[in-house]
Amino acid sequence: MIPQAAPTPRRPIGGRHANRILVVDDDPVVQVLLRETLLAEGYDVSGANSSEEAEQRLRQSPWDLVILDRRLPDADGLLLLQTVKEKSGCPVIILSVMDDQHDRTLGLGLGAQDYVAKPFSASEILLRIRNLLVAREVSLLPARTQDIEHGPFRLVQTTRRLIMEGTARQLTAAETRLLAVFLTHPGEVLDRASLTRSICQREWSHNDRSIDVLVARLRKHIEADPKSPQWIVTVHGAGYLFSAEIPCRPC
Repeated sequence: MIPQAAPTPRRPIGGRHANRILVVDDDPVVQVLLRETLLAEGYDVSGANSSEEAEQRLRQSPWDLVILDRRLPDADGLLLLQTVKEKSGCPVIILSVMDDQHDRTLGLGLGAQDYVAKPFSASEILLRIRNLLVAREVSLLPARTQDIEHGPFRLVQTTRRLIMEGTARQLTAAETRLLAVFLTHPGEVLDRASLTRSICQREWSHNDRSIDVLVARLRKHIEADPKSPQWIVTVHGAGYLFSAEIPCRPC
């Protein structure tokens, strides 16, 4: 069944970060429709025609969202769904010609965030994608009333105090929000665009250095040597990663 034609797309917002979306579907019509529609919306889109190819792409780079066909030529899409959740943890939308309640419940129960039946409307799937990406960014920030602990750190969000090795440091509001995100997402690569939207409440552009400045300030608070950071690690071309392991201190 051929999906409905895409509506006239709105133009992408200038300078907006291109969320990376992986489309896993062996139907060339679906691949072309989704690629053209998502590119016109400013997304960075890649395709995979099989479970094997999708697994390779998942290993090669991080993704913000995966659109996954239920039926693939070399595997059940639900098996690949488990791999996506293990390797990426990003939101997943399942596409399927099987639209009965059992399949929906099964897919959602295994960790998919949404389930769209074929044929689908391009405008409908765009709305679902936007909602999932916004929800993912908002979820980066933990509840502001809770204290957060990780390794040697204890962050008291209500008073903006960082307690580290018995010493208290006073942080700014923005530093507190950023550190709260890092402490609650150790081991995850967080891109500048998602951090900017969560911390600064605005869209990121390539000349926006706000997050880099905040990271540099945080490193002065928590790193033994800010020029050789062990906690907040730069992942070139991707963003920042807060160490899930406690770095060894030199003797």
